[in-house]
Amino acid sequence: MEISVITDEISSDLETAVEIASDWGVKHVEIRKILGHRVPDGDLKVKQMKEIMSYYGVEVVAISPGVFKCGIEDLSAIKSHLENRLPRSIELACDLGAKIIIVFGFRGESSEYGRYFNRMVNILGKAADYAAERDIILALENEHSCLADTGEKTANLVKAVKRENLRVNWDPCNAFMSGENPLKGYEYVRDLVVHVHLKDAIIDKDAGKRKYVPIGEGEVNIFDQVKRLKA
Repeated sequence: MEISVITDEISSDLETAVEIASDWGVKHVEIRKILGHRVPDGDLKVKQMKEIMSYYGVEVVAISPGVFKCGIEDLSAIKSHLENRLPRSIELACDLGAKIIIVFGFRGESSEYGRYFNRMVNILGKAADYAAERDIILALENEHSCLADTGEKTANLVKAVKRENLRVNWDPCNAFMSGENPLKGYEYVRDLVVHVHLKDAIIDKDAGKRKYVPIGEGEVNIFDQVKRLKA
């Protein structure tokens, strides 16, 4: 298990983020946004990115281009992601030496998960087949704004697709935001996880909303989650 950090959680400038991560002793990063542009968009060239990583001795373990973070009924966007955004992301991942691309389970009302289940299985299957040609793993992130929002739903979707290179990017805080007990949600995905996002949150009882807090100050049971990951 390697510790990594999402670069734009430190700085939107890639070199600044990588330099600070390296100073912290973190030698693995995930790239999501650079100067406000989600990869593979933006002006920073692959050569520059590779030079930054080489200079600071840091490896890219994953990229998060936002593939399928679009409406399940937006067929034109899904087509564009399959035929354009995903291929470009695969090229970038290969150029950077990353094996994991994080993808999402489509925006929509959580209650409509069953209605669109077969459509999601079909789309994710096509995407996984394409990624397999370049030996890339797609990691489906449970995202509270998407149909695949909990550990249970994400695991069921991945298992239905039946592709060895479609796995899970587990985010226990997103599960919490979706109303799932994160430790129970983890039991559904535990044999499918290849990448993990950790953050913490609480339910603000006065405002009736969930809000993010520093790790260890929330209700996600992060330290128990880490113990289970280690085990």
